[in-house]
Amino acid sequence: MTMAWMGLLLALAAPAAAASSGSAQRAEAYYHFCLGQQARLSGDVTESLQEYRKAQKLDPGAGEVRAEIARLLQEAGRLDEAVAEAKEAVRLAGDSAESHLALAQLYRGRAEGEGADDALKHAAGEYEEVLRLQPGDGQTMLALAEVYRQLNQPKDGVRVWQRYLALDPGSFEGFVQLGAQYLALGESDQAAAAFKKALELQPNSARVYQALGEIYARADQTDQAILHYRKALEVEPRSLRLHISLGEVLYRAHRPKEALAEADAVLASDAKNRFALDLKGRALRDLKEFDKAREVADQALAQDKNDLKAAYLKITIAEARRDFGSAVTALESILARDRKGEDAEETGNNDRVFLLHLGFAYQQLGRFAEAADAFGKAKVVGGDADAALLGHQIEALTLAKDYDRGLEEARAARKRFPDDADLATQEATLLRLKGDMPGATAIVEGLRKKTPPDAAVLVEVADFYQRAKRYADAESTLQDARKLNPRDVRILFQLGAALERQKRADDAEAVFREALAVQPDSAPILNYLGYMNADRGVKVDEAMKLIQRAVDLDPENGAYLDSLGWALYRLEQLVPAEQFLRRAVSKERNSAVVFDHLGDILKRRGNVQEALVFWRRALDGEDEGEELDRALVQRKIRDGQASLNDGGQRRP
Repeated sequence: MTMAWMGLLLALAAPAAAASSGSAQRAEAYYHFCLGQQARLSGDVTESLQEYRKAQKLDPGAGEVRAEIARLLQEAGRLDEAVAEAKEAVRLAGDSAESHLALAQLYRGRAEGEGADDALKHAAGEYEEVLRLQPGDGQTMLALAEVYRQLNQPKDGVRVWQRYLALDPGSFEGFVQLGAQYLALGESDQAAAAFKKALELQPNSARVYQALGEIYARADQTDQAILHYRKALEVEPRSLRLHISLGEVLYRAHRPKEALAEADAVLASDAKNRFALDLKGRALRDLKEFDKAREVADQALAQDKNDLKAAYLKITIAEARRDFGSAVTALESILARDRKGEDAEETGNNDRVFLLHLGFAYQQLGRFAEAADAFGKAKVVGGDADAALLGHQIEALTLAKDYDRGLEEARAARKRFPDDADLATQEATLLRLKGDMPGATAIVEGLRKKTPPDAAVLVEVADFYQRAKRYADAESTLQDARKLNPRDVRILFQLGAALERQKRADDAEAVFREALAVQPDSAPILNYLGYMNADRGVKVDEAMKLIQRAVDLDPENGAYLDSLGWALYRLEQLVPAEQFLRRAVSKERNSAVVFDHLGDILKRRGNVQEALVFWRRALDGEDEGEELDRALVQRKIRDGQASLNDGGQRRP
């Protein structure tokens, strides 16, 4: 009952003589209104509506009456009539909060299907009018905040929740909802502050701990995210969603054993949980337990043979094992799938990822033209290609020795991304390979002199000079980069390599050790330093340990297996040396240096005939870094063949 009609009730109680004809008419209107209310309560919609209409006729300016008629029509399912009545109520009584409220509720009730947003916007406008007339109406604030949430208007949502909390500063739910709206705005700090206020009111809220965990996870504050997810799990230890969320953060923090434990906690309750299976598979893959990881992926695929996420997991397991042949087979199968029923945009994004992996797998197998083709196809699916994708195609064309097409693609890419240093150095590399060294140098020197200097750009310039065998220029460029970022491991690694190529092994060793002080578990640095010292017969025992650490970090890496075998060869441990070299050959299927090393070991073990096979393969193999001493290999072939001929053995 509204305050206006309460006044009429009092008027009815006054002596009849005191009532004017106007007030008597209004009193009679209220009488019929009350009869309408009674009929409504008894479920007689027809009689209730008749009595309301009598009240409306006696007092046509009473917006409250029309508002009640509108609500009754809404209950009867006559929505269009209800809205018309409510609009008329607002027109007749614009300062009636009750009229605006009735219209707001009607609009909100119509917010379904097509036109829902328009209905919600109208509802929001009417709720705002109610608050203009009744600024302290907390219930209306709650309704308006929900409408703004439905409209995805978090800025307005924040405003309303702040207003509500000014009325009720002890509202736990108010601070939770305020935090959610700040989060929708992308204002993580304000969201966290609101959630922390909520925790002050309810210190054991798993819901709020989870929200804070999500905020910290998005901000890559993994320690804080882990802490808050664990607190949430103390309150709700059986929450599968919390276990998954915690597991994902642990995984991103490179803590796969702990991530695996969270996945197993979920699977103990829900053995077919696809999110837990995916997390478990990735954790096992990163722990180098490849067979178990593959079993998990197969479990997911047994549930749904079209599960692209599980299929992708199997591909990444094959890649981690350096089994690029299997990766290619799986990727080609996925790309040939029936796409019926898939969302077109999602399909494009997925296919781009698969094509990128296919290109990298082809490249690892030395199938560079096919790699370039895969990267080219990736450019035309999944939206506009970025500079990195264009660079992958150009790199593959360069490796395929298709220099003309590579240069054409590089120049087209640079028109789109004129400031990309990697694309610039790729164009310069192609010009060098085509014999235009002045043109190539002009590009990289332009990058080198760029102001202000950029360490990342200088690394790209140095890479060009390394490939061009201008090691002194590479060193000079990297020293400049080092001044800008003295603890950048990539700079230190490249600088050590440039020094080693200039036969300055002691200087190179000092730089590599400096890099290891920054990043002790860098497998590439451990391997390079170990191999360099083993190859020159210096500190070979320590070199073995360094290389072993690299192999432990990446046990399927053919280059590291080659280094370990070569160090064993230097230590005269020929049997294990051969074993590791054969494993390296299975991983690095076309590496000239690996073939050469295995040939040397076989020769030392008296197997000259097979040694000749691998030396010949070395001359035909890939030698991108031009490390192979081709003249020396040819001499070894001549000497080996001569020894076989002298012994009367047949040429292999």
